[in-house]
Amino acid sequence: MKFKYLVTMRHFMIALNFIIVSFIGAQFLLVTQYILNHQLSSELLTTLAQVPDSPLTLFSECIISYGLLVLVMYIHYHYNFSTQNTLLLLVLEFILAFVSFFAVRMNYNGIFLLIFIDLLLTYRNLPTIQSYWFWGISGTIFLLLFSFSNYSLLGVFFKMPSLNTYLDFLPTQSRSLLVFFNNFLVSLNLITFISICLGYVIYILNRTHTVQSKLHSMQKANDELKSYAAISEKIAQDHERKRIARDIHDTVGHTLTGVAAGIDAVMVLIDINPEAAKTQLQKISTAVKQGIKEVRQVLNQMRPDALKSYTLESALSKMLKEYSDISHIKIELNYGWGNANFQKTTENIIFRVIEETVTNSLRHGHATKIWIKCTSNNSSYILSMHNNGKSETHIKPGYGITQMRERLTIINGTVEFDGKKGFTTVVKFPKVGV
Repeated sequence: MKFKYLVTMRHFMIALNFIIVSFIGAQFLLVTQYILNHQLSSELLTTLAQVPDSPLTLFSECIISYGLLVLVMYIHYHYNFSTQNTLLLLVLEFILAFVSFFAVRMNYNGIFLLIFIDLLLTYRNLPTIQSYWFWGISGTIFLLLFSFSNYSLLGVFFKMPSLNTYLDFLPTQSRSLLVFFNNFLVSLNLITFISICLGYVIYILNRTHTVQSKLHSMQKANDELKSYAAISEKIAQDHERKRIARDIHDTVGHTLTGVAAGIDAVMVLIDINPEAAKTQLQKISTAVKQGIKEVRQVLNQMRPDALKSYTLESALSKMLKEYSDISHIKIELNYGWGNANFQKTTENIIFRVIEETVTNSLRHGHATKIWIKCTSNNSSYILSMHNNGKSETHIKPGYGITQMRERLTIINGTVEFDGKKGFTTVVKFPKVGV
């Protein structure tokens, strides 16, 4: 059910209650006039507990009090107020509802049902009353209020005139007709109240289903984005491999081809013209040195940008701070390698290993804190990384772990993993010259 239908039914209930309140006030006014015309005033006074108010005053009170109640409903429905002012309007509604209840001399309590419907539909998005306990307490209060706000329970105590007492002075046919219309209008108000409550329940269920469907669609889109990101990463890796292979082919391949041809020439010249062979060997040596230089240039292009301008410790601190700022993960770095002079290849590998470990801690482990400790002993450097994320007893080597091991092989390093109580990665690689 759409919410606009509930609003339309609310408007109908407001109009219906106006008809009922006006009809009750009009009955007091017209029946009193009938009693006066038929000189039955003394009998009426002996029946009532006290002298009644002027019927015209009673009718005016009914119209004015209910009109003010509708005005407050209109104001808070069409204008936005702060939470505090909205609650004040809600309190004012309750006061005006009681005023209207007393205006009809407690002969009609359906106004309280209208107040509950207005609360249900108008204040549904108010932050302070969105919890289930509020609606449970409110529903209980309104149920008790509706049950006890009955003339048979309160009318005698407050000495209010009963409408039925006035109607008893009318002819049987007229009295029966008015009683029928009174009961019909009250029953119609109750049916409207029940219909709105049921419609609201259906509306909430439909909205919940819609939200769940959207969440499911968002989850599906999120999974597709993850797949797309994984594919994009794979494509980028393939492109990078092809670029590196092309650069190595253009440098090492051409250099080795030239060296091979030069050596063949030396083998021919060494017996015929040793001086020419030496000259050729000199050219080969120059070509090899140039090839080594070009290979180093290719490797330097693969070097992380942070390491081009900073030391290893500074580069790691900068990279880890960027991760921490983006993901709000806490990372503690204890760099205990001092002024160790690592080769560029070693620095590149250590940087990439730590970067890969932090990425895995976020992506797979969903960790909130990572501890990184760099230590050493007499023969090795030790890199220990631990996070408080998801534990994994059965570790299946994926692309990242495989790449990590392959990188560490270049510097004769090893890596071990422990998936208990979070996830721990320990890297060891030997000191050069020890």
